[in-house]
Amino acid sequence: MVSKRWRFWLSGLSGQVIMLALSVLVVIQLVGIQIYRIEREETLGLVNSRFALQRVVSAIRLLNQSPANLEDEILRATRSETLRLRIRAQGTTPKLRNEHFEQLIRKVLEYPDPLAIQISAERRLANEQLYPNSKDERGQAKPIRRHPGMAPDVRLQGSIELADGRWLDFTSLRDNEMPGWSAKYIISFVLLAALLAALMIWLLQRATRPLKQLAQQAERLGRGDKAEAINETGPREIRDTLSAFNRMQERLDRFVSDRTRMLAAISHDLRTPLTTLKLRCEFLAEGEDKQKIQQSLAIMEQMLSATLQFAQQDGVAEPLSHLDLPSLLQSLCDDLEDNGHQVSLVSQQPVVYRGRAMALRRALQNLLDNGVKYGNRVTAELKVSDQQITINIRDFGPGIAPEQLEEVFKPFTRLDTARNVEDGSIGLGLAIARTLIHQHGGQLLLSNHPQGGLVAQIFLPR
Repeated sequence: MVSKRWRFWLSGLSGQVIMLALSVLVVIQLVGIQIYRIEREETLGLVNSRFALQRVVSAIRLLNQSPANLEDEILRATRSETLRLRIRAQGTTPKLRNEHFEQLIRKVLEYPDPLAIQISAERRLANEQLYPNSKDERGQAKPIRRHPGMAPDVRLQGSIELADGRWLDFTSLRDNEMPGWSAKYIISFVLLAALLAALMIWLLQRATRPLKQLAQQAERLGRGDKAEAINETGPREIRDTLSAFNRMQERLDRFVSDRTRMLAAISHDLRTPLTTLKLRCEFLAEGEDKQKIQQSLAIMEQMLSATLQFAQQDGVAEPLSHLDLPSLLQSLCDDLEDNGHQVSLVSQQPVVYRGRAMALRRALQNLLDNGVKYGNRVTAELKVSDQQITINIRDFGPGIAPEQLEEVFKPFTRLDTARNVEDGSIGLGLAIARTLIHQHGGQLLLSNHPQGGLVAQIFLPR
């Protein structure tokens, strides 16, 4: 359950943007820590080296001016955790000497040339050591790797000759590195990430709320529900999108209304000449011609009535309500059974659907009527899933040729030769049924059953 919610959250715009921002924040913090540690080590190394040389200079001055019995006290007072000192008879000659530090110490001590000073120092730069006295062909400082004679934890080492001929050996060690992820830093990082996530959640919810309203409005529009225009709020791009959707919805409503009024007006206006023809037909002499004319006029009147009813049904604004679909389907089957037809509801699941009661009843009634007319026996089945409701209505008739399964949904289309019956209908039943199902955002499909007969499948979104 948690993993599904996590995947659902990550599939949204807010989750993806927040995860991207937090990932970038972590990368920036890691890079920042690494840069800080490199810069800190380099800067502190230079400062500590100079501080160590100052202590060495002070110790040499005291050793040159103090009696021998005080040497241990002077060395003990000068030593530190990172500075080691000892007096030896022979000095240690480093493999790579630093002339810059040697000249600096000689100048500070005012040492004469006969007294030797031998110092090796390194400065870390991007995992390499930079020796000021190491120059390339352009005269620029050249980074070289640490020479094999220097231990990895040593920054400064060397020997300075004392006035009595002995040597003072010194070694300056590196400081222990500060841990990159201290408790305080972790707490501050978590607080920063939480603050950033909260701010982004607020901003993204504010930006995506109109999009959610747009999705809901589009779903309602697809089901034929009349709704008010969306309030155009949010960033400029989203406002433009909402404005375009509102204009589209207004144009669609106007188009449907204009078409409905046009069809209704045409059907109504044709009644006048049709009534005139019926009156004139009454003055004709009795005979076969008069009877055929009356039959033709009756068919025309039936077509006009059906067209007017179709136009009115297409533009009706019936309110939505909660329907007990199994009960509705069962009542329609029972009515047909009471009239002597073989109709049964073979399978059903309890479900409450929000739709238009009269429209759904009309659509289901048309499909069931077609089934009993052309297939004699009809079975209905209702299935419910998380995403949709499926209603299958099957008859046991001859079926329809596959290439004509879509053709029968066109208004005034009749396939009497295929069905091999004569019922006097004008071919609007399936067209009206599909229109009503489309008003609910659903689909109506026809297919031939493998064992014979026609199956009408209704898919309604939940």
